[in-house]
Amino acid sequence: MIIAADPIFRRDAMPSSPVDLSAAPRVVVGTAADLIYKVGLSMLGADRVPTAKANAWAAVCADQERARIREENARILHAFR
Repeated sequence: MIIAADPIFRRDAMPSSPVDLSAAPRVVVGTAADLIYKVGLSMLGADRVPTAKANAWAAVCADQERARIREENARILHAFR
């Protein structure tokens, strides 16, 4: 007969850490992202692979261009008033 005081079935002997169900998908996504980056690097070359810094700079330039166009349109509309 098994009783609760039996050291094999004690609750405090069970591992307290839960199973991380997202570990495997994270590994798959990380590996796929690394593979895509390496393929892009080999096909495009290191100087043509998009980076976060280049993307941020492109966004800054686009914002400046939109601001310039807004100012020009405001100036044109103000001239017709």
